[in-house]
Amino acid sequence: MIQVQNLDFSYQKGEKIIDNLSFDVPENSIFGFLGANGSGKTTAIRLLLNLYKPSAGEVIIQNKKISLNAKELYKNIGTLIEDPTFYGHLSAKENLKLLATFYEVDNYRIEEVLDLVGLLHAKDKKANNYSLGMKQRLGIASSILHDPEILILDEPLNGLDPKGIAEIRNLFFKFQKEDKKTIFISSHLLNEIENTCSDVCIIDHGKKLFTGKIEQLKSQLSKGDSYKIKCNDPKRAEAVLKTQLGLSNLSVNSSTLTINIDNKEIIPSCIKALVNDDIQLFEISKNETNLEALYLTLTK
Repeated sequence: MIQVQNLDFSYQKGEKIIDNLSFDVPENSIFGFLGANGSGKTTAIRLLLNLYKPSAGEVIIQNKKISLNAKELYKNIGTLIEDPTFYGHLSAKENLKLLATFYEVDNYRIEEVLDLVGLLHAKDKKANNYSLGMKQRLGIASSILHDPEILILDEPLNGLDPKGIAEIRNLFFKFQKEDKKTIFISSHLLNEIENTCSDVCIIDHGKKLFTGKIEQLKSQLSKGDSYKIKCNDPKRAEAVLKTQLGLSNLSVNSSTLTINIDNKEIIPSCIKALVNDDIQLFEISKNETNLEALYLTLTK
């Protein structure tokens, strides 16, 4: 659906903001684009949309080069870049009416999208009186007004409270599953990307560090498996496993023994050894590596 091929970009000679960046966004996916502030995410999005011209490389959307077909492709793309801006003296409905005229969209669509993003009750309120979260919702409404096949959204969850984030996340799921849209989300909210996206691209200083499915990233960076054992005497449990099974990659706190292993088949032997030594086991669970931990490992 979207192919980014070997993009380079500099604001001034000798200082690359985007450096040989390549990744593919699968069709009908929710794709996360991750990086710290200043990593080049917004610049990359401007290149995706042909708002900046790369010094090298190409962006292909729906099998067409955007540099040659931007006007045609814009009809199928909805965007939100950085902070959404509106005419403050106009209401949400009036702002969207201007866009509807530009897109040649029927006015009934205005209330439809305001309802989708949870702003129908405030449709006549002036944009100047909107909170940051409400403006963000209005920005999403403006991006879907013309019912595009592709959404490219830069930090769409900024300013939203937890309830709002959950609502917009569910809206993205609806767009993907029911409306078959492809959604590209730039964000630094790692937990939300993990909860929402199946595929990610992680960049740092304009360079790609990883692209692919989150599960692939976990497999690539995880060093074996980690298990937590809650018991009545973690210190003694540690000594038992070291002495009887020769395990060395162990750590202990007041109530938990953590085991890092390459082969999970040793866990039954661990349990047997501890039970035979009269250690009371309360809970055994696998530590799931989250995206934040993987991101920190990748960008260290």
